[in-house]
Amino acid sequence: MQLINDIYRRNKILGHLGTINLLLAGLLLAYSFFNEEVILGINSMIKPLKFALSIWIYSWTMAFLLYYVNDQEKVSKYSWLAVVAMGFEQFAIVSQALRGELSHFNRSGIYGIVLYALMGIFIVILTIQTLRISIVFIRQKKYSIDKPKVLSIQIGLILFVIFSFWGGYISAANTHTVGANDGGKGLPFINWSTLVGDLRVAHFMGIHALQIIPIFGFYISQKLKETSATNAVWGFSVVYFVYVLFTLIQAMAGLPFWRM
Repeated sequence: MQLINDIYRRNKILGHLGTINLLLAGLLLAYSFFNEEVILGINSMIKPLKFALSIWIYSWTMAFLLYYVNDQEKVSKYSWLAVVAMGFEQFAIVSQALRGELSHFNRSGIYGIVLYALMGIFIVILTIQTLRISIVFIRQKKYSIDKPKVLSIQIGLILFVIFSFWGGYISAANTHTVGANDGGKGLPFINWSTLVGDLRVAHFMGIHALQIIPIFGFYISQKLKETSATNAVWGFSVVYFVYVLFTLIQAMAGLPFWRM
């Protein structure tokens, strides 16, 4: 409860966005047991459920991290943009799931084409604004936290932006699978292909640098002196980035992340 209270104290807008999506995830999970629509061989509610959980994690993470940006007016504007962009994305994904239709890569009808195009526009705008708010944070003259924590947030934000744009590449390619058509046998729930390459792996691993690297940075800063902790953040970040690149190269080569 303390963490939740802290998130709301830091950014109520993103706090509420996260909570709404967490509640939505619960509703989607409950409805999935009664849902009979199937998309690419799986329950159509799985995708909106995954996105609801992802938006929840993103919203609360940003609420926590952007508190350290000195220009809170810009943070507030960014937060409202996130509400609009993520709100529309969830509307598009859920509405298409209820219809038994693809939300992404759907060019089979006017409704699907328009939704997919608008989703892309909103996400590109949000990603560009995420880059801008990241640059604002990087260029600050003063920080309220120590250097290892600052560095971990900066790296986490930049990797999040880079691999958000990678998601844009996947959309432009109109497929997330290398070596076969989308669908088929995949890992439970996340549905990454266990037969061929899946571009979503690097996208997922990359955007979650937003959580993983700051968590490491905040932890290690309590264990080591500032210089040693800063070096540890750099080392961990390089290893993590190389690992994400490996999953990207693996997918581009048509190899599955995990073969079952």
